[in-house]
Amino acid sequence: MNSGNKNFIMNVVYQLLIYIFPLITTPYISRVLGVNNIGIYSYTYSIVNFFMLAAMLGMNNYGNREIARIRDDQTQINRKFSSMYGLQLVTSTVTLAVYIFYVIFICRRYREIAAIQFIFLISTCFDVNWFYFGLEKFKLTISRNVLIKVISLVFIFLCVRNINDLWVYTAIMGSATLISQLYLIFILHRYVHIVRVKWSEIFSHFKQVLVLLIPVLAYGIYAIMDKIMIGGLSSTVELGNFENAQKIISIPISVITALGTVMLPRMSYVLNNKKSEYKPILRASMKLAMVMATTMTFGIWAVADEISLIMFGPEFTKSAGIMRFLAIYLPFTAWANVVRTQFLIPTRRDRVYVESTIFGAVINLIFNSIFIPGYGAYGACIGTVLAEVSVMLWQTIKSRKELEIGVYVRLFLNSLWKSAVMFAACMIISRLFHETVISFAVKMVVAIAVFAVLNRKFIWNDFLGKGQSTEKQKA
Repeated sequence: MNSGNKNFIMNVVYQLLIYIFPLITTPYISRVLGVNNIGIYSYTYSIVNFFMLAAMLGMNNYGNREIARIRDDQTQINRKFSSMYGLQLVTSTVTLAVYIFYVIFICRRYREIAAIQFIFLISTCFDVNWFYFGLEKFKLTISRNVLIKVISLVFIFLCVRNINDLWVYTAIMGSATLISQLYLIFILHRYVHIVRVKWSEIFSHFKQVLVLLIPVLAYGIYAIMDKIMIGGLSSTVELGNFENAQKIISIPISVITALGTVMLPRMSYVLNNKKSEYKPILRASMKLAMVMATTMTFGIWAVADEISLIMFGPEFTKSAGIMRFLAIYLPFTAWANVVRTQFLIPTRRDRVYVESTIFGAVINLIFNSIFIPGYGAYGACIGTVLAEVSVMLWQTIKSRKELEIGVYVRLFLNSLWKSAVMFAACMIISRLFHETVISFAVKMVVAIAVFAVLNRKFIWNDFLGKGQSTEKQKA
């Protein structure tokens, strides 16, 4: 784990940039566009996101894994990338055509915004992040995001001026994503040479990629379908509150995702070449995941009210309760992410991955259908939490013979009590302060201090690796 900490930190930065830059604009956008427009954007983006998933198939996980396994052989990399990217271009082209048909002949509500969201779909033609991740070239994605996100931030503040500018906001967000992907294509020649391949080579990946598409789509159902069902079964006001709550929850999720993204290529390499080493690495990853997830869960519980008022304004007060509800699933998501990206996918246990996500999607649809009509956004929270728990349990049960489940449970419980102490300290001390910004600042300071004290051994020995360095010096 220590050798991968630099890549982990860089990828955390990468993931956070994706969410933090839009989050910076949220207080401004929420007040300028209003809760209804935020709901419209969320609804139309959720639909185009399904098309983006279909365009990419399961290429993000599949491409990452396959490039990692052959990263020492440039000839194989050239040929495999050419065939895999060829398949991506074929599926992206087909999906573009289907989306155009949807906008022209099927879409009835918010057609103008849905048409502008087409820019996001075009970007999938040039999305080769999976290639760079497979080579563990995470620094490239960071430099690319910093520049483009800053530019998009400036354009949002300059161009989005009133409630009628939802189309401008949508165009800026889509264009930023497209330019970001084009940059990676522009520098691709430094790492791979495109070679001519046969159609049979291109479609040889189709079956395996399609298998990994199933869980991606299933996950999309209970990650994206929440918004579509709230918009369809409840109201855009409920959806606006849910959308902003998810913007906050997406930050800890991005940190959890960063760990899996970094470790997937590494574990693919280890399990293919040095299988005896995988258990200690998994143990270290699970420890880090549990520390992060429990800390972020209790952290969100502590500051949800202040975040809602500061970031979104009084119109979005319901977002605080939604945030707290959604934060419950963070430890379950973190656990499942470690098992999935660091064991199931690297060992090609794709069937377990597929089964678990389908099961989670079914659970989510059932409980969403039951609870959203009566409870709105809170009903979607129930479905989402139960879906994440069911996915985690399925993957764990199916992998229990090869994983140290008892050790992982102890790591979780150890992190849980420390995070609970942190939460209690925040709430007790913050009672002395009533002004929103001051209360938020005090809670953050207390949380960081208590976390650092209770987890000092983990930070010093496991994450920074200082304890191991001291032992080596003594030896």
